[in-house]
Amino acid sequence: MMLWAYIYCYQLTLDSHIKAARNKRAHSQLPKHETNNQYSSLASNTPVAVYCSKTNKITQCNDIAKKEGIEIGHGLAQAAALCPYVHILPFSEEAEKHMLTQLAHRLYPLASDIVLDNHIQSDSVNGLAVRLDNLTHYYGGHTPLWKTLTQALAEADIRYHFASAWTIEAAKVLALHKFNTYLHTPDDIKKALSSCPLSITALSPKVIDSLARVGVSCVQQLLAMPVQELGQRFDNNTIMYLTALRGETFPRVTLFRPLEHFDNFTLLPFDIENTQHLTPFVTQQFEHLSHYLRARNLYTSSINVRIHFREAPIMDINIRSALPQSSVQSWLPLFNLKTENLELPEPATAIALTCQQFEEMDTQNGDFFSDRFNDIAQKQLIGRLNAKLGDNSTFQPLAADSHQFEYMTVTESSAGDGTGNYAYSSDITPTFTFDVPKPLIQATQICFGPVRLHSEWWHDSPTKRDYFIAQTEQCVRLLVFKDEESRWWVQGLFC
Repeated sequence: MMLWAYIYCYQLTLDSHIKAARNKRAHSQLPKHETNNQYSSLASNTPVAVYCSKTNKITQCNDIAKKEGIEIGHGLAQAAALCPYVHILPFSEEAEKHMLTQLAHRLYPLASDIVLDNHIQSDSVNGLAVRLDNLTHYYGGHTPLWKTLTQALAEADIRYHFASAWTIEAAKVLALHKFNTYLHTPDDIKKALSSCPLSITALSPKVIDSLARVGVSCVQQLLAMPVQELGQRFDNNTIMYLTALRGETFPRVTLFRPLEHFDNFTLLPFDIENTQHLTPFVTQQFEHLSHYLRARNLYTSSINVRIHFREAPIMDINIRSALPQSSVQSWLPLFNLKTENLELPEPATAIALTCQQFEEMDTQNGDFFSDRFNDIAQKQLIGRLNAKLGDNSTFQPLAADSHQFEYMTVTESSAGDGTGNYAYSSDITPTFTFDVPKPLIQATQICFGPVRLHSEWWHDSPTKRDYFIAQTEQCVRLLVFKDEESRWWVQGLFC
């Protein structure tokens, strides 16, 4: 028997912004006296409701709002009359579709057959269906399979109702009925469906009224009706739905397949005037990115944050890291450094995070702790400096293709594209060289040398020099040379 679970996400918008308020408290960078802002309205003791302007109805509300008398289906005026200080969040179909897609990305590594159920209409039901019968063999039974899926849903921090049945249609009816029980035997599923009213099925109001006139008001009576009688009363679409509800047919569905790149869009619940107030919502996006990368054993060193406005052009913020990263703790400080002095041209209405370049984790190096400080800490510092000062603010010394010390060292931007390939290398190459040699005026001790170098014959003023490595009393190593007149000069230094 085929078995599907339906996850009914009944308050995605509310969950998203409650989580944003939690991230705000965890990552707050505002002064303590700035408490009178939009986020305070999302506190746990404040009534919050989600309003759909198309239908003029409240579609979601928290427990505090329900205690004030606000119910799903109330109009905006009625909700305001019952609770004048209720905080209203706008309902967005596209935003909830993006959130549902992110949930599917989270579940995809655990279950490959996922169907998104997002109807772009004012009274849409947001949920997703997961096929289970082909997974029990891999997980060792129904119990460990369901525990694995519910653990992933708990990490997503959303509220949902669920149910399982032989088809998506049947499981959805049970989920809308808030059954919240995992069933896998036909008798238990049939018994559970029997108590469901027809009003929560996908039947049209006209069909429900027609059935009510002959005394059919619940799914139990509908399941007991002969197929021949149903065929005489209803059209083909209704018959197909009813047979799917009974588990006699299995309609074809489009399975979810993840994108090859990461793209997350968030519609802000209110206009935001500065980048500091964007931090909670960007944190949410970094969390989605982190899970996306971890599930695929990937890193990234480049992301793009796009800030949307009502009239001003979209603002693109490209953030690069010298070291490939995957965690929220790695990317969030870079974003804060990049935007702390950034002024928005007007209040922001939405933000998007995209990432299209990935790097696989290096599994060849078995010594995890080798060069951890010297390599990783150095690259993290470079990434922070670039985010703070600009992508072209840091430079890396390299050995150029020349045997002469005055031309041997070059500098390239740390955020370059890596096109400068230099094959020449020398054990005595200094880290930095001076454009013009400086007289040696301090006491030093020779520790290496001499190395005699002649300039190329085609130079206008050919030179012959004896180079040494000298160390000062402060243990600083210098590249020094002695010219033909026995004068000492400093050409560069070692770091």
